[in-house]
Order: sequence, then structure tokens, then C-alpha cells
Amino acid sequence: MKKLYSSTTLYFFLVMTACTSTESNYQITNLAEAKKAVQDYYESGKYDRECSKIINDAIERLNKVMVSDKSAVVFDVDETALSNYEQTKSIGFGYIYKLWYDFIQEGKAPAIKETKRFYNYLVSRKIHVIFLTGRFQEMYESTKRNLVEQGYTKFDTLIIRSNDERKVSAAEFKSRKREELIRKGYDIIACIGDQWSDLSGCNTGYKIKLPNYLYSID
Repeated sequence: MKKLYSSTTLYFFLVMTACTSTESNYQITNLAEAKKAVQDYYESGKYDRECSKIINDAIERLNKVMVSDKSAVVFDVDETALSNYEQTKSIGFGYIYKLWYDFIQEGKAPAIKETKRFYNYLVSRKIHVIFLTGRFQEMYESTKRNLVEQGYTKFDTLIIRSNDERKVSAAEFKSRKREELIRKGYDIIACIGDQWSDLSGCNTGYKIKLPNYLYSID
């Protein structure tokens, strides 16, 4: 199963590893201050501006690509197409599986506006859109409903973990599924995700990495 690290854990790790190896030089950031920094990033407009630049660059890049009737872009879901920010913030930027599960089943996550803009661009060029998520099989219906209700109405398929794939790492799972898409005849020209595990392995095309300071997945 995927490993998930909370934002504050990741922030603490980055601060510690950025310091020298001499113990007296460690500069540990207060946990409350780390949470404030994450909140400021997402709510001050910094996150939106960074995403806007990334999407602008992606559109500029794909404008130069000759597309065919088999061209496709693979989208991650969480923190890529849909935002879990408010739910994560509501529990102090931590991770409680039961609360996350209930939130997913409710299917009320809002679209990330810059990703939706990119999606609209792809639809206008008649490029296939495929959603590939590490969510579990029992979340399929709520995930599909959530995507459609947030305006992602035109896509070829939503690929989700089967029960047999629950313990497969995110990177391996997504790489396997992209290989299957290639065998079905798709030409994957780009992948967009918030984790490097969304973009690792083969058959990714142009890699579009969105920022995520809430958690990290192997």
C-alpha cells in the first residue's frame, strides 16, 4: 500500500535535512509555524500562481505537439484534478484514514481551477483524457460522480485500484496501468500529477508536476 506522509512531517524532514550534520546546528521549525506556512502558501494565492505558471508552460509545450486521434493525457485525481485541502486543514493538516475515506465517499471535493483549465484545453483539441488514481475500488462511484459534478464530463475512463492492487506502490501501479493503455492503442503525450510517483516509470510523455505540501506518496 502507498506510504503517506503528512505535510508537517514532510516539512520537518526538509528542514532537518537542509541543516548540516552537526547536531548543534539543527534548526527545528515549530510545528504550529510549519502549519501556518502551509496554510499561507495555499490561501495567499501562492499555490494558485504556481499552478497557473505550470499549466501555462504545459499548454505552451503541447501547442507544439502534433496530436492524433490516439493522443491522450493521463490525470491523477487527488490534489491534481480535485482538492482535498479544506478537509486536510480541518484535521490540522494530518491524516486520519476514516475521515479521508468518508470525505471521498461524500464526493464533494472541488476542482483545482488550473487543472480544470488544462482539461478544458485538452477537450478543445480533442485529446483523450484518462483519470488514473490510487483510490480504492469501493470509491469508484463517488469519485466518478465527483469528477463529473466538477465539470470533468468528457473522459475515456477512470482507472482505480482493484482489491488485488491495494498493496502495490503508487509508482508501480500507475506505471502498469499506463503500459496497459499503450497496449490498447493510446499515445500518452503527457501525464499530470502532484506526486513524483504519478510521473515515474515509462509511458509518461511530458511530465506536469503540480505542487503538494500536504503529503507525500511513494
